[in-house]
Amino acid sequence: MTQPDSPKRAPRLRVARGPKRPDYMGNKDLDRFMMMFTALMGEVSAVRERLDTHERLALRGIVATPEAIEAFAPTPDDEARRADVRAGLLNRVFRIVLEELEQAEHGAVDAETIVAAEQAG
Repeated sequence: MTQPDSPKRAPRLRVARGPKRPDYMGNKDLDRFMMMFTALMGEVSAVRERLDTHERLALRGIVATPEAIEAFAPTPDDEARRADVRAGLLNRVFRIVLEELEQAEHGAVDAETIVAAEQAG
């Protein structure tokens, strides 16, 4: 006896709930920009992994059909390489923020001084 096909569920939206959005940067417009930018970085990362899948399939002599792409299972080495690429992308994109946090943590300059210097010049 076959079971009827279960209905497809709509993907869940990932949004902040509650009366107020989180305030990270102290500026509503900057927060919105950072949220959009971060979402875009996620999309770039996903496209990069999809491209890597095409490259791995080509190395194996497999035509990159939608079915072959979806069935592709990266090896542990592939996963490690992808993790390195992701980390490199995030480090390059968020380099300035990471450097400022590191400086603030090591007491070289406090975070308020960094922000004031950026706003001044």
